[in-house]
Amino acid sequence: MAKFRKRARISADMVGESSMSDVAFLLLIFFIVSTTFPEVGLPMILPSKAGDVKQVKRDNVMQIVTARSGAYFIDVDTEPTPLYELKGIVRQRLTDNDNLILSLETHPDAPYGSMINALDEVTLAYNELAAANIKREHRISLKMLDIE
Repeated sequence: MAKFRKRARISADMVGESSMSDVAFLLLIFFIVSTTFPEVGLPMILPSKAGDVKQVKRDNVMQIVTARSGAYFIDVDTEPTPLYELKGIVRQRLTDNDNLILSLETHPDAPYGSMINALDEVTLAYNELAAANIKREHRISLKMLDIE
């Protein structure tokens, strides 16, 4: 007659922990791959590779320059413009000119936050116009000044 061996009980200590980390890693990969992320970015038109150059009237361009010190100059003024006045000036110029293009130019040594603050003020001016039902296309050009 055949003898049956008694089966050993499997304890929790015998289950490998390395397989648990593999399962967790595979689940993580699955959720990352299957998740869709919304496309969020700056609502600005960037130049194309072709580099099409169009002539624009000087009256249709508003130049905001961030100096090395972080001061703001509008259209090459000799006196700096305070940040809190920037939004009002941009809003007025956008109201007066339908074809206005804003050129935000930054000195290479200017504090990074200065350019962001100017961009925020410009965006707030566009938002205030939109709230007043004045439609303006966002025409913003960002560039670094060429300093030799």
